[in-house]
Amino acid sequence: MLATFFTLASTLVLNLAGGKPATVWTLAEQTSAPESAYFDPESKRTFVSNVAGGAADKDGTGWIAEVRIGADGRAHATKLVDGLNAPKGLRASHGTLWATDIDELIAIDLASGTIRKRIAVPGATFLNDPAIADDGRVFAADTIASRIYVVDPETGASQVFLAGEDLESPNGLLIQGDKLFVTGWGFITDPATFGAKVPGHLYAIDLKTKEKTLVTKAPLGNLDGLERAANGDFLVSDYAAGKVFRVDAATGEPTLIVEGLKNAADIGLDGDTLLIPDMGANAVYAVKL
Repeated sequence: MLATFFTLASTLVLNLAGGKPATVWTLAEQTSAPESAYFDPESKRTFVSNVAGGAADKDGTGWIAEVRIGADGRAHATKLVDGLNAPKGLRASHGTLWATDIDELIAIDLASGTIRKRIAVPGATFLNDPAIADDGRVFAADTIASRIYVVDPETGASQVFLAGEDLESPNGLLIQGDKLFVTGWGFITDPATFGAKVPGHLYAIDLKTKEKTLVTKAPLGNLDGLERAANGDFLVSDYAAGKVFRVDAATGEPTLIVEGLKNAADIGLDGDTLLIPDMGANAVYAVKL
């Protein structure tokens, strides 16, 4: 494992205007197909979802880890919950960590580290990333079905918020104010290979009118993770290309900041530290921007 880690680290190329950023830590062990890396600003804790088995397999092998940095400066992962299927996106609010798991939303109580509830989402096939609105509703992208669901966290009632090819097989979600920002994979025409004829955009949906507005004017990639930097710019990952881009919030112009990854999955952000799960390489990188 250590030999593999050093090989992977040497191929990671970090491109940033003004010079290369520093790698804060690397987690190259204690992971299994890490899909999402997430820092919860409320609890100040970092979590990683591990698919472990197949991305759509209900095999009970998936788990979520908490990452802590030891006195030696190294990252160490411990299991928070296990027995999941293929957990992907993570987002927390008011002491609850929400995780998507194929056709369920999993609510995890952070105080006890136990699963508080499982909410089945009828019709869902490949729930990917959750986002939480100011009123507590949980939105979840269904990438394969090209839908976005909205779920009442108290009653468990769910409904399709939007659906269709125009959603570009949505992957990453982020709610800010009255806007739902979405990274599109590109509308998937071959579910077996995740093949899409046209790459996806970063776009916004008005939560009231449901109107779609492009942020990136041209297709950018098979987009996955989504975060927003302190200056308002967006950070998005291209899973298939193994890249991360900074997207100017005013112009929509992308700038490549990280490349050399095998699969850049659902990124997280801890202040000015970018968390990048490389799903195909079983590694998670924390990089100072």
